[in-house]
This record gives sequence, C-alpha cells and structure tokens, in this order.
Amino acid sequence: MLRISFPDGRWFLSQFLAGILFLAFPISAPLAAPDQDLAAIRRTGEAFVHVSRKVTPSVVNIRTFRKVPRRGLGLQDPFFGDMFEPFRDFFGREFGERFRGPGDGEMVQTSLGSGVIVRPEGILLTNNHVIEGAEEIRVTLNDRREVGAVVVGSDPRTDIAVLRLPPGKYPWVSLGDSDAIQIGEWAVAIGNPFGLGQSVTVGVVSAKGRANVGITDLEDFLQTDAAINPGNSGGPLINLDGEVIGINTAIFSKSGGYQGIGFAIPSNLATLILDSLLKTGRVVRSDLTVSVKDRVTGGTKAGKGVVVSEVVPGGFAQKAGISTGDVIVRVNGRDVEDSVSFYRIVSLLPVGETVPVDLVRNGTGRRITVTVGELPARPRDSEILLQTALGFSVEELTENVAETLGYRYERGVLVTRVTRLSQADSVGLEPGDLVVKINGRPTPDLEAFREAFEAVQWGRKVLVEYRREGVSRTVRMTLEK
Repeated sequence: MLRISFPDGRWFLSQFLAGILFLAFPISAPLAAPDQDLAAIRRTGEAFVHVSRKVTPSVVNIRTFRKVPRRGLGLQDPFFGDMFEPFRDFFGREFGERFRGPGDGEMVQTSLGSGVIVRPEGILLTNNHVIEGAEEIRVTLNDRREVGAVVVGSDPRTDIAVLRLPPGKYPWVSLGDSDAIQIGEWAVAIGNPFGLGQSVTVGVVSAKGRANVGITDLEDFLQTDAAINPGNSGGPLINLDGEVIGINTAIFSKSGGYQGIGFAIPSNLATLILDSLLKTGRVVRSDLTVSVKDRVTGGTKAGKGVVVSEVVPGGFAQKAGISTGDVIVRVNGRDVEDSVSFYRIVSLLPVGETVPVDLVRNGTGRRITVTVGELPARPRDSEILLQTALGFSVEELTENVAETLGYRYERGVLVTRVTRLSQADSVGLEPGDLVVKINGRPTPDLEAFREAFEAVQWGRKVLVEYRREGVSRTVRMTLEK
C-alpha cells in the first residue's frame, strides 16, 4: 500500500487517506510489452521476411490453354457457380477468361495455377488438376520471363504433376520432411491467387493426415489456416526453414473464398511421386499383398483395425507370416482406422523397404516385419470397348475401378455391358464381373482377351471364367453367328 506521511506525524490518518487514493486511482501494469517480447515478435516477422525472400524466386505462375466445345454465350466461372459445394479442390482450374476459338463450336479455355521449382535444372511440382487436359502450358517465372513447359508425368490419384522447363539454371527450393511437422507450427503459403501475382500468407499447420474428404483417391493432407484462394493450386506450403512441406491443393469453403481451412499434399508424398516419375516415367504403387475388410459385428463397425480377408499366395505378407483372420492395427507406426486408411497408408510406403506391422492374432498382439512390394501397374483410363458376339462388352480394368470393385489383386477385363436377352444375359453375366479366362486361356488385359476370343471358331463352345465378389464362376455359351 502507498504510504503518505504528513508534517504533524498523524500516521493512521495518512494510512486512511492513502487507502482512499488507492481506490480512486489504482496503480495499473504498464500497457507496453517488455522490450524482449517486442524483440521476439520482430524476430518472428523477420523470419517470415527471410522465408519469403528465399522461396519466392522459385514459385511460378502457370497458365494453361485447351480447346473446349462452346457452351453458350458469356463467361462462366465454375469456382463461384455453386455456393453450396463445400470442397473447392480444383481451385486453380478454369479460373480465367474463355474466348471464341477459330471454329464456331469451340472456345479456348485458360486456367491459372501455381507451381514450385524443386530442382535447379527446371523440374517443378504442381497439381495434376492445374494442367490436366492442357494443350499448351505457359510458365511465368519470378523475374517475369515466360517460358513453355512440358509434362514429365502426373498422378491423378494424388493430384501431383511434374513439369520440366527449358534447359537452364533456375532458382529452386528443397523439399522438407512433412512427417516431422508438428501441429501448431508456422506455415507460409505462396502462390498466385486470383491471377493477381505472387502473394504470401501466413498461418499454422492445423492438422495432419486428413483423409476421407473426397478430394483425391489417396488422401493424407496437411491442413492449414494460411489463406489460400483460387490460383494458389500447386503452390508451396513452407516451414520457417524455407523448405516445402506441402503442395497447396484444396480449400473447404461454402462461399468460394478462403474460410480458414486449406489442404496441402504433404511433401513426403510429393517426393515419392516426383522420384518415381523421374526415374521410371510412371508412378510405382506400394503393396503388402493382402486384402482386408473392416471389423464388423452385428452390422456395425467393431473398432479400429482391419481384418485380413485374403493373403496373396507367395506374396510378401505370406512370407512374413501374416495370416487370414489377423487384425492389423498399425502399419509403420501409423494407426489403422479402417480399410480405407489401411490402403492409403500402404500406398504411401517406400517400395523395397521393410516396415513393422502390428497385429492381433487370437487375442495376442504381435509385431511382424514385412517387405513392401510393388502393386502391378494398371491403365488409368479405358477408352476401348470390345463387344462380343455373345452379347457382352468388356474394357480394361483401370486403377480406380480395381480399387472400387475389390479387384486389387485380380487380373482380367471388366464386363461393362450385357445385352438384354443375349446368351450372356441368359447365363447370368452382369456388368462389373471380371473375366479372367476364355476356354482356359488367361485374359489379363484386352489384347489377351481379344486373342483368346478370336481363337474360338464359330459354332464351338465358349467357357467364360469370371470373378464376382471374390468368388470364381464359369459359364458355358456357344459362339453362333
């Protein structure tokens, strides 16, 4: 308490008056932050400046061109067209003008996006949806030069694309370790929002391992609240060391603009795709050669983990000692929630390395080390449809369809259409069946199917072996004119 003394020495009266003064004029703490706190804040700001100066020269603007059918007069902006679509995953696509092409029925469609140079010879990363379908790709560098770019390769399942710039030396930035990132760490997003030019925004890493959001087939996103908007697609998410920890891909928005939830493909996944495309020209998928299903009791999910439903004979899992009925709860240190998360985790493992698999067998937990194998390559798209004289049509079994229909380890051609009242219809063949043999000859692809079918003479019997829901079936028909 403040003590005031008076000339006449009446101490108690002085204490009383001092109390009144304290109540009327309380002593408050200084409003200004201490010098050391202010210095720390300034150092944080200087860190953002340093990261921006280091990384910005390697960030590029990407503009693509393609001819599309004319769909009416006037401009159309699909990004803002649907106010109720929450996930704006392709927020780099079709963000630009459309204008009449040389033909009356065509327009040239332009798209804007971003990218980041990750190799000094001009290799850059961006999103697949930024360049998908492009007939021409133009890249604007930080020094305002504009150059053409060619596609080294792309992976729609993870939404990663790799481009190559003309020969030369380019500013570049290294890829960091996204697994080492902690929730709450600073994150800096750099890109080309709304086509305005390079912009820098700051936030934090809000979450890791985001999946089941319906953006790509293989989802393992970093979530951030750094502001990202249309045109940021393909740009980098950076840590304070100036390393790329993610490729900005999607936003959650009901208005079309930034609402504090953005998603980035983690740099470790982008590195796997980059290395695979540069070395082999294709994406190498990893695999443990087992099929799994969710743990279900009474029609409801019984808990975390997945049940091994099938072990490929002679595969890596069988050699390691995994058996049908085992409950896998963790792979390479990552918890397995369900079958979707299991296949996602497995798909991101490095081929050729050994990883620990934690499982439960007969109520006892154990750890088994498994070598990661390679999932056989499949075509991405099927445009050729073969129609047979028996009344059914087939096409190639693509990656996405194989995963969706449970044909992960099957080789065959997919039945896509069955003519009503045909022989195929009468014997019960259905769309979605997988034809694996014709008269005992394997049909792993369309070419093998064509050869096997053309070897059958008119009037002869045709044995068609196919798979449906994991069960093999055989039907007999006659090849009649």
